Amino acid sequence: MRTFAPAAATGAAPTTDGPSAEGPSPAWGIRRAARLAFPQPAALAGDPVHTRRLRRYLADLLHPYGREPDPDALGPEAVSCDGQSYGEMAETLIDAIVPAGESVDLLVLAHSIPDITPGRATTTYLSHVCPGTPMAFAVSDQGAAGAFTALRLVDAYARSGGLRRALLLVVEQHSLPYHPGVPVPEVAASRGVALLFGEPLPGERAARVSRVGTHVLHPDAPGAALAAELGVLGGGPEPVTAVLGGVSTVDAVHPRPADLRFADAGQPGTGVWWELAGELAGPPAGPRRLLLADHDPGLRHLSLATVDLDGADEVPK
Repeated sequence: MRTFAPAAATGAAPTTDGPSAEGPSPAWGIRRAARLAFPQPAALAGDPVHTRRLRRYLADLLHPYGREPDPDALGPEAVSCDGQSYGEMAETLIDAIVPAGESVDLLVLAHSIPDITPGRATTTYLSHVCPGTPMAFAVSDQGAAGAFTALRLVDAYARSGGLRRALLLVVEQHSLPYHPGVPVPEVAASRGVALLFGEPLPGERAARVSRVGTHVLHPDAPGAALAAELGVLGGGPEPVTAVLGGVSTVDAVHPRPADLRFADAGQPGTGVWWELAGELAGPPAGPRRLLLADHDPGLRHLSLATVDLDGADEVPK
């Protein structure tokens, strides 16, 4: 297992068009947000050549352990399912959110449901289709916390200096053309969310990530922990909109945010991020703070992030 971390600050002089060695400029943040549903079948699901390659891949993967692939996992019914591959969703999101003529320095893909389709699962195979051939990462196997981990990675690289633009993709599939081999949550639809970070251009609102983190909760007290976190994060002067996903109870929440919403329970991976993209795409409503909170009961993770909006139609020049 290899661990990657942002390079240390080099002490280079600050720049005016991107984050400096001391960290991102005050205006650096989420420039654009997009959310897309993918109701159509994946192109790869009905490709017999791809199916043969996948069958061989699975056989080679299991052979050292004395096992064989499930003969029904790639049968005609499974292959003709209406799932979407992460690679196909990611490519569509990239086209939708990256402005023409711009490039991306860092690309992070977050997903919570396994996707072992060769050549399509991780951002390693997406950097060549993204403008700028960015450094690429994939975050998985962390449940609902995966997207928050990806956001922490984006934030850490921004603070290390030298990063101008970053793209965060959060995707989830509602069906798979194979048996994943591990329990997966039930998902209502294939959806994806894209967040483009960088220096906002004229006409773009600034949305700054002020805090992001994940905590391991005591299994008997998730509501109390959430209440404590909301009390801290909602203590500022700005109005707070809280979006909760995977949280079974908010009875203990005090003070209760005036605007409390729940993400779609059928979208455990993209739920809170889908709501965030909708908020960012809407008209400005004055300075306010968006709080995202997601609880994964299986992993006992409580993940939180705050996004501050200045409420202006355009970033001052």
